[in-house]
Amino acid sequence: MFTFSHASASAAALALTLTLSACGGGRHHGNPGGPGPGPVPGPTYDVIPIGLPGIAYGEVTRRGIANGGIVAGTSRGADGVAHAFLYNGSKTIALGTLGGDSSQAMAVNPCGHVTGWSTTKAGIVHAFLYDGTMHDLGTLGGSDSEGTVITHCGQVTGWAATAAGQTHAFLYDGKKLNDLGSLGGNSFGNGLNNQGVVVGYSFGPGNAWFHAFLYDSRTGGPLVDLGSPVGNSIAVDINDAGQVTGWFRNGEGPIGAFLYELGKIRDIGTLGGAGAEAVAINGAGLVIGISATADGSNRGFVYDGTTMTSIGALPGGNFSTAEAINASGLVVGASATATEAHAVSWTRRDGLVDLNDRLVAPPAGLVLMHALAVADDGYIVARSNQGLVLLRPRK
Repeated sequence: MFTFSHASASAAALALTLTLSACGGGRHHGNPGGPGPGPVPGPTYDVIPIGLPGIAYGEVTRRGIANGGIVAGTSRGADGVAHAFLYNGSKTIALGTLGGDSSQAMAVNPCGHVTGWSTTKAGIVHAFLYDGTMHDLGTLGGSDSEGTVITHCGQVTGWAATAAGQTHAFLYDGKKLNDLGSLGGNSFGNGLNNQGVVVGYSFGPGNAWFHAFLYDSRTGGPLVDLGSPVGNSIAVDINDAGQVTGWFRNGEGPIGAFLYELGKIRDIGTLGGAGAEAVAINGAGLVIGISATADGSNRGFVYDGTTMTSIGALPGGNFSTAEAINASGLVVGASATATEAHAVSWTRRDGLVDLNDRLVAPPAGLVLMHALAVADDGYIVARSNQGLVLLRPRK
């Protein structure tokens, strides 16, 4: 029997995992002083270093950016310990902890409010809400919890341990954690829209299977089982129109990507290969993710409701990823060969663009390796060989 853990769900891409960090030592071939000669497709960018001082390695989820260059992320020192931070548009703020030694930021809203997790004085992981002060959101009567998404309105979803020994998805409504229940086993909240609709996945009785779910706080639930095109399924994102995306898997077989809308869940296909995984959906219903191709390589994709389009790869590249998408359809991710990775963007108008070629007066030796998040106003967060950077669009 195929077994599945929340840790493996968070890692995702079970059949399509791309280890970009192993490709990060690449040499950039463009002009280090800025864009080369000729027309420049799309915007150019100023480079702003972010993250905690003295820490080179950082993490930002696709939900870790908001308009105005607001970024919530995590810096990790040489010891690997996580330290959450907020870049508020002008400076980096260390968020601290709930009394323990580590914290990680998972999402931020336009107000600069952050959710994630932190260890407590007792060494237990608890969900937090930061609004200038780090608040412990507690649990559902058990030991640990984690916040994963925060909305414009300050609602938070994630997961928390219950007194009965299970883990359940929760919705924080500004006052308390609300237990969303489950389909019989453990459940986890992965996505939340501004109408208070939560999506995620729940195991059935005995944790023998898991399905994507939807919970509507306006009606008070219960969880709606979204089913699966085949086998098990996980919902990863929902837009304000109520469209849901995620992935499914039948036993040990390949992963497939799905779109749920108008009460129906359907397989959105692949780029010709054996599997695909959806990672996000924007307000217009554009789904992004990664798919295997007929030749066995992997490409980032954009699905518009009828057609799955490859974002391509950089010259000489053997794969690409689509990590995040904004309201206008700007996609960011990475493209790499076996030895080097470069941060990229993609639009239907400009196609795939190496972001290293769009920088104005970047720091000497800087190489953007992986674009992680993009805001609706065009700001981008990327991982570089010099740490996390924020790309501020100039035009």
